[in-house]
Amino acid sequence: MTSRELLGLSSAQASLRPAPGQVNSRPVADAVDLIPRVIDLMNRNALRIPPYPAVAVRLRRVIARGDYGIGELERIAGEDQSLAATLLRYANSAVYRRVTPTTTLGAAIMRIGATEVARIALALSVGGFAVEHGPLAAVRFRVWRQALVSALCCRALAYWRQTDAEEAYVCGLLHDFGRVVAVCGFEDILARTHDKRVLTEAAWAEAAEQVHLKLGILTAQRWNLSPLLSSVITNHHTPERAGAYRAMVDIVAASDKLVEALEKEPHPNTSDLMKAAPLRIDEAEYMVTILSTVAASVSAIDETTAVPEVEATPVPNQVARPPSALAPPHKAVDLKVGLLRSSGNVPCQGTYLSRDGLAFVGKIKIRENSMIRLAVETAKQTLDVWAVVASCEPEGDANRIEARLFAVAPELQSAWTRLYASV
Repeated sequence: MTSRELLGLSSAQASLRPAPGQVNSRPVADAVDLIPRVIDLMNRNALRIPPYPAVAVRLRRVIARGDYGIGELERIAGEDQSLAATLLRYANSAVYRRVTPTTTLGAAIMRIGATEVARIALALSVGGFAVEHGPLAAVRFRVWRQALVSALCCRALAYWRQTDAEEAYVCGLLHDFGRVVAVCGFEDILARTHDKRVLTEAAWAEAAEQVHLKLGILTAQRWNLSPLLSSVITNHHTPERAGAYRAMVDIVAASDKLVEALEKEPHPNTSDLMKAAPLRIDEAEYMVTILSTVAASVSAIDETTAVPEVEATPVPNQVARPPSALAPPHKAVDLKVGLLRSSGNVPCQGTYLSRDGLAFVGKIKIRENSMIRLAVETAKQTLDVWAVVASCEPEGDANRIEARLFAVAPELQSAWTRLYASV
């Protein structure tokens, strides 16, 4: 099957691309017109898709085989110097930090654990493509963060359903990778056509949604993925078509609903999760208990895959920001806020609160849509919460950061509510 047949592309659509150097000057409210141009890039084999993560996959196969030693894993991981360096950083992240830093790859693998190494190696290998600089970096990274959360939710749900949890992790991680490929395609078109449009994150995401399934199928073919993974990518919106792979596709589809709910609800409980996804009560109760662990794992990967703060060739941001990403009303505060990081805690100053998050000022630049851990000092206690960076903007010689709460534990929900009400 050709890529044109795969995508259902007509000849008229394939010809829809601007003349070289053309500037898009018309006002636009969406990016739908870029979809046929992305498909055209694919037909010309010009669409950026990252290389197959061969070393990470070899690690998974060796570990699945069972008869391996740390030395063998170290040799395989060491074949990819970039992967080896990021594994070492991950071993010294907040999740695995000890008194003495780990300085060798072998020690890092022993600290992390073989199964976790295989899982993290795949995320780090593929994730590097998602965290590059670009005009739509915030959109691309949001998609990738959601994929990480989905992967961890899939793993937990598969464990509870007595299905292969490690396979579920991979399915959750890669099933929506077509979204990342789509956003990268948009960025390439914007650069080539000198298109300066600035759209909301939702508008860019909607355009990627319309083409992500087809690009995901193409990526699966390019990487020669297994029939199971291919079925998950193809059918995660239509589980009833999955046939023999229905059990795994159901897990991925349920995880998608959970991720969507977690984007909207900062204080999820068992009832919230059951309304969002087809879960039994015992599954929903279990998922509530592991959400802080999910946040910690995503945060560690976020720090590990950090890109340089200074771009070699700065590009304009083409993602429109609202005046505030936090739900009104806002309440002004003067609170000490600590940004807790493996490289050292960063003192910040809280400036205003909302029911779903807070704003603070600090001398640090944080990638938008990354997961962070905050210690918010109140008169009675310190609230230790996870949050997602909604925006990071210069303010004087520092940055103003808005962070939306993520999966606040039930015992902290009432404390946050009281804090907000007391201002």
